[in-house]
Amino acid sequence: MFNKEDREALALLLKVSARSESILNRIERLLDRSHIQRFTIQRTGDTSMGFPAITPGTSAVYTATPVPSTAVPATPPTWTSSDPVNAPVTADPTGLIGTVNAPATAVPTTFTLTVSYTNADGTVATGSVTDQVVAAPPPPSPDITAFQVARTA
Repeated sequence: MFNKEDREALALLLKVSARSESILNRIERLLDRSHIQRFTIQRTGDTSMGFPAITPGTSAVYTATPVPSTAVPATPPTWTSSDPVNAPVTADPTGLIGTVNAPATAVPTTFTLTVSYTNADGTVATGSVTDQVVAAPPPPSPDITAFQVARTA
């Protein structure tokens, strides 16, 4: 069969092969555009005067950005809200945009939105952001359109 030198050469080849496979696996993970480590979530919209408060009957839009930013999810990530009654969230078809539509019956609350994604290797990437629903402002006072003057003396 094999002499001693052949066995030593074969053992060395197997050791080099195993190390090469490990290095190639690490390179493959680095180059894999679908491997997401985590997400950053930001509220989007007009920020010229800061974000408007989320009040009953209004909505807010959030964007999840994968880290690394070059990663592309193979399937849409999942969004959840810690308060699905007062701050329910729905996702667009990509799973990267979540919208909170506070119902007209919403009560003031602080909620956390979480986006999660399971990579092909089974690792889970998540990201979270906290926001709040505040009480609706009181209705404006009615305009005075007319008045009467009465003589009292």
